[in-house]
Amino acid sequence: ATMGNNHSSNRRHGHDNNNHKNPNSTMNQSENLDPFAQQQQPLPPPPQQGQNRNQGQGQGQQQTTFSNNYPPQPKSDRASFFESLTTPSSDDDADHVSSASALAAKFIIPHEKGPDRWSSNYIRDSVVFTPEGAQISIGTLSSVKPYSGGELISRETGLSYGMYSCDMISTNVKGHVTAFFLIANGINEIDIELTGRVSTVCWVNVWKGKEQHPVKIDLGFDAAQDWHTYAIEWRRDFIAWYVDGRKVYERSDVEVADPTTTEFKLAMNSWTHNNEDQWAGKFEMPTDGRKVVSCFRNMSYTP
Repeated sequence: ATMGNNHSSNRRHGHDNNNHKNPNSTMNQSENLDPFAQQQQPLPPPPQQGQNRNQGQGQGQQQTTFSNNYPPQPKSDRASFFESLTTPSSDDDADHVSSASALAAKFIIPHEKGPDRWSSNYIRDSVVFTPEGAQISIGTLSSVKPYSGGELISRETGLSYGMYSCDMISTNVKGHVTAFFLIANGINEIDIELTGRVSTVCWVNVWKGKEQHPVKIDLGFDAAQDWHTYAIEWRRDFIAWYVDGRKVYERSDVEVADPTTTEFKLAMNSWTHNNEDQWAGKFEMPTDGRKVVSCFRNMSYTP
């Protein structure tokens, strides 16, 4: 994932009126990142009644040791929140502008920010709010980088344990990254990332300082084709990731800072990778008419 706005890590619209389901038309990382050394984690079957947390670790998959104090899950005293990220679908331009401005005020939207090692910078004009959701496009708007992208950082404060969820559509453009994540800059990061090199997988990751722990998840669908719901469940003793309500991975072997003493931020972004690797690949702007647009809607937090 990444953060602009004085954040430093290694990560992330135009509106197609003819395709409300998916504005990405004509669809036919950081230091020490070695994601292809990880075992791919296939989407597990739905859990059976009475199945415990350690079941479903198939042969050849990465084993994870979970703590023994489950099922207690400390709840956050932080109030839940929900942002549809959509504007009215009426033809009234004034209503749309007013709604989009109100939404934008709830986020930090970085401008000319982004890690040096990316080929894109965050540009405010890359972010638009539409009746279908927030869209963050890759373009050439930056004055200092080859490409431009964008980021939305929620102004919600006091983030703590609970379930963080967002609907997303990515692309199948190599080098493009779509991400939803929590970050305490320089301390921890908890990610869900979709990379255009292979749009049928997602990457779940935990950062501790500069150390990463990426795991590849086989989605069983093309994340560039339609809306799907991606979620992070963060508890004191474990982190779990969900796709369309199904748990796809869980771990408790990576330390995460205490949210009562560390400020975490919640963000979504769209950015371009600058390395030719097996994670995302090196981005080049498509010449076949495809729009490079990440889509987000229904961002929520539940204690």
